[in-house]
Amino acid sequence: MHASMSTAPERDRLANQARLLRPASVLLFVAIVLAVIFGVAWQYGWHGRLFFQESAADARAQLESAELMLRSGQYPAAQRQIAPILRDPRGPMYRQARLLQWRIAKTQALAIPADSPARQAAMLALRPQLAGLFALGDWSVDQWQGFAQDAFALGAYELSAQAWSEAAKLDPQQRTANMLAAVRAWAAGNQPAKAGDLLLQLAEQSQNGAQQKAFFLRGLAWLEGGKGAESALQAGQATLQKLPALWHDHDVVLSMARLALSAGRPELAAQWLHRELLRAAPVKKMP
Repeated sequence: MHASMSTAPERDRLANQARLLRPASVLLFVAIVLAVIFGVAWQYGWHGRLFFQESAADARAQLESAELMLRSGQYPAAQRQIAPILRDPRGPMYRQARLLQWRIAKTQALAIPADSPARQAAMLALRPQLAGLFALGDWSVDQWQGFAQDAFALGAYELSAQAWSEAAKLDPQQRTANMLAAVRAWAAGNQPAKAGDLLLQLAEQSQNGAQQKAFFLRGLAWLEGGKGAESALQAGQATLQKLPALWHDHDVVLSMARLALSAGRPELAAQWLHRELLRAAPVKKMP
């Protein structure tokens, strides 16, 4: 009787322990399963947030290594260092790698003896790469200006003008200087009409009378050389509608009259000259 009474509490105690251990066992089982899944995923390449951190660190190390190789003239090795980064356009170091890729290619091309066919071929091959950098967009003013200078040195004058124009959009204080650089690039690329259009834009935007006149007259000359007298005449008239102060300027009036004659518009030339004669005629005083 005593033995049967002593075993009942013992059975209750063991049952309570079993009830307590059952949830713990389930949790332990779940934890083991998750650990196995995580381990398999890790083995096959999914490293979660840690992987991103490691890949960014690896990319920085590869960029630094490529920079050292560039400085020592190991151009192919430097390109190989950044090749993994360039395969992922969404990577955190992709843009830096593209810039370094450009620097490597440019430095390697410039290391070839000047005036050699190999040098000319290498310089031509740089143009598409530079255009690819332009397509990425979102560069700083300094970067656009650097691209513009590089493009000009390559003879890619249209790319140079585009880069100067992008720099002009980002820096209002240096807008005129950057647009004038774009004008020089268009002119160097034998596109005087585009250079003339930019100069007329500058004339419209300038608040300085002397500068307005200089830009206007130069713009007309470039437009005439690029598109002919009629196009220059029409563009000049449209621009003067926004710059009424120039209507009475002696040099501007004579320039417009000359353009009208060159365009086969003698009646319009006569109107311009008549306006100038009236302006220049002395005013008679009443007795």
